[in-house]
Amino acid sequence: MLGVLSAFAGCSSCKKSPSETVQTGPLTPGATIPTPPQRAAYVTNNGSDSISVIDRDGDTVMTVPIDLDPDAREAPHHLAIDVAQKAVFVALAFPPEPGKKKDPHASHGGASEVGRLVRLDLDSLSATAAVDVDENPGDVILTHDRSRVLVTHFDMKRAMDVAARGAASPATMFAHLVVIDARTMKRVASRAVCTAPHGVVTTRDDRTAFVACYGSDELAIVDLATDGFPVSRIPLGSAPGVPGVPRYGPYSATLSPDEKLVVVADLEGQDIRIFDRASKRFVADRTVPLAAKAFMPAFVDARTLLVPTQAPDGLARVDIEGARVTARRPLTKTECTLPHVVKVAKDGRAYLVCEGSHTQPGSVLEIDKDSLATKKRWNVGVYPDGIEFGE
Repeated sequence: MLGVLSAFAGCSSCKKSPSETVQTGPLTPGATIPTPPQRAAYVTNNGSDSISVIDRDGDTVMTVPIDLDPDAREAPHHLAIDVAQKAVFVALAFPPEPGKKKDPHASHGGASEVGRLVRLDLDSLSATAAVDVDENPGDVILTHDRSRVLVTHFDMKRAMDVAARGAASPATMFAHLVVIDARTMKRVASRAVCTAPHGVVTTRDDRTAFVACYGSDELAIVDLATDGFPVSRIPLGSAPGVPGVPRYGPYSATLSPDEKLVVVADLEGQDIRIFDRASKRFVADRTVPLAAKAFMPAFVDARTLLVPTQAPDGLARVDIEGARVTARRPLTKTECTLPHVVKVAKDGRAYLVCEGSHTQPGSVLEIDKDSLATKKRWNVGVYPDGIEFGE
């Protein structure tokens, strides 16, 4: 417990409140990007304060700085794209400088400064607007109607500060789901959901959000159609950890194509767990052990999931209906260090983002969905951790 606490210890009284003022730009110069959006993949480089644009049909990689404050680490973390409005939304976390901790994710979730949501122009990646969110923004998604941006907050520092003080209600550890108007960039709602929420996904009708609650071993279900955003929380299993010290460590939530199931990928539990929406419960006999930390997977068809894993690094193909691993591929350090997220483009091609060493460039791989072999590889910036497409 002390080791976990020390990784996130800090001055909780030094926090500033998020400002509701929307800063408008241009705030950064951007660049001329040679790859047209319909061929491009956009990758957040957490460790080099930039976004890389890769040509999915070629070899070109263009990296554009996202440097609002030259004296700070912006650490862009995940992004969402509205092609029709030519807008890219990216969260900036402003984490502490990394130390020598063995945990490669030690600074993730440990910031004291408030984060920011920034809107970029799709054609140049110049920053056109920015607004404060809360500390340690986690996942960033657009609703399907493209009207709202949802931002979770992977605020393990808040949880550890509360745990260190002792005798506090677990609800005081809760971080927020923040809702931003995509056009005005104004904060329209904020709802405390659970401890260290990270991955979030919405139903196609945008009425319900599912949030992976890393710090409390829960799946939060948020009613986006009702004032106040009522939240219900479902434990992942019968033996969760104490708040702030997870035993399962859910990191991401993924809806099945038919939206009947929610797949939750676990770091500490080293498995994926299946939540059945009809019965409103996790189906214990459909849990799939992976013997590795499961990060952010994607469906490649109605029942097949590609799961990036760490410790050891690899890629697993999982049959959700049969609740079994059908193929595994170990990944070498020279090809892919610390696989983080799989995303599938509209054209059906699958891509894997590899964090790398966090000090040298990471990579993006195009993956054959059947054999799991690498079809193409691009080097990007330092510590990439998010990818979206300009389709």
